[in-house]
Amino acid sequence: MRVLFAISPGFDHLYPSSGLAWAFRTAGHDVAVATSGVSTEAAAHAGFAVREVSPGADFAQFFPRAGSPQERARAMRERGLAMAKTLQTPDIILEKFSGVSGLMLDGTLAFARAWEPDLIVYSRLNGAALVTARALGVPAVEHGFSFLREGTMPQRFLPYLKPLYDRADVPHELPEVTSLYFAPDRMMHGEGVGWTMRSVPFHGGGTLPDWMAEPKRRPRICVTLGTTVPYVAGVGSLESVLAAAVDVDAEFVLALGDDPDLDVLGTLPENVRVVGWTPLSTLLTTCDAIIHHGGAGTTLASAHAGVPQLAIPHGADNWINAAMIEENRIGLNRDAEQVDAALIRSLLHDPGLRAGTHEVRAVLAAEPGPDEIVARLTALVK
Repeated sequence: MRVLFAISPGFDHLYPSSGLAWAFRTAGHDVAVATSGVSTEAAAHAGFAVREVSPGADFAQFFPRAGSPQERARAMRERGLAMAKTLQTPDIILEKFSGVSGLMLDGTLAFARAWEPDLIVYSRLNGAALVTARALGVPAVEHGFSFLREGTMPQRFLPYLKPLYDRADVPHELPEVTSLYFAPDRMMHGEGVGWTMRSVPFHGGGTLPDWMAEPKRRPRICVTLGTTVPYVAGVGSLESVLAAAVDVDAEFVLALGDDPDLDVLGTLPENVRVVGWTPLSTLLTTCDAIIHHGGAGTTLASAHAGVPQLAIPHGADNWINAAMIEENRIGLNRDAEQVDAALIRSLLHDPGLRAGTHEVRAVLAAEPGPDEIVARLTALVK
C-alpha cells in the first residue's frame, strides 16, 4: 500500500505523526511525506522520502508579529484562555491555516495524482490534504496532535476551504475521515469519536553532547518554551524561574532552540546550562522534572518519560493541557509570577507527583501502538 503523509509546516505538526509513518514502513508499506517549510528538511532527516509541495512559500504572512513582545504575549494569552472555555480551535486559526493550505494545495494535489496513494494521513489543520483525498477518492486519517478531540473539526474547517475546492475543481465535500487521538480518554478533552493510539515521542535526531553521556551530579530540570512562544512573545516569562533557580540544588537545562534572545534574562545563575537544539524526548530520559509552556507535544513527551511537570501556560491550548496535568496528578499548573524556589523543590521531591507520573506512564504504555493501528488503517482502503 502507498500512504501519503500530508503535513503542515511546523515541527509540532510533523513530529507527532512520525511514529505512525515508521510503523507503516516497517509493516512493508510505501510512505512519502508531502510538506513544506521547516518540516521538509526535518522529515528528510527523520529518514522519510519527502516532496516539498510549496518551495519558497511565505507562510509567515499568515502569522505576522505585530506589536511588542509584551503585546503579543497578552494577545496570545487572551486567545488561549478563550480556547480553554470553548474546547475548540478558534475560527481565526482555521482561517489562517486555510491560507497555509492554499499555498500547499497545488503541489500536494499534483504529487498525489502522480504517486497515487491508497491512503492519506494528514496533520489536523492541513486543508490541502482534505481536498486531495476527496479528489482522489481515498480515505483520509486525521492525525491529532493535541489533547482535544474536536470531532467536528473537519466540518468546521470545510467552509474555509471552499476556494481550494473550487480551484481544484473538486466537489465541496469531505472525504471519508477517521480521527486518531494521541492520548487515552482520561487525558483528552472535548467531544469526538476516534481511535486512540499510543504516541511515540519524537523531536528529531541530533548528536548528543558530552554532558548527556556523563552521570548527573545533582537533579536535572529541563526548561523549555517550545518553538512558538520564543518566536512570538520572547523568553521573558522565564525570569521568575531563573531567579528561583539560584536557591534550588539542581541543574537547569535551558532548552530554547539554537538562536534564543536571552538578553532579557540578564546574567544567568551558575547552575543554568544553555543548550541548542536537543531532542527533547531523549533529554527527558536524563531529567528529574520539567518546566514548560504547556504545549501538547512537550506535555505528552514528559508524561511518557514519567517526569513531573510544571506548566506555565502562554497561549493556544496551554491552559487545557495544564489543567489536564493537574487533574492526572503528573504536575503543577501555575502562572509565571507564582514560581519560586519552594514550588520548584516540591516539583522535584513531592512523592504524590512522582507516583502520579509513574501511574500515567503505565497507562500510556498500555495503549495500542502504531504497529497495531496500521492493521486497522489498512482495512479502511477498499
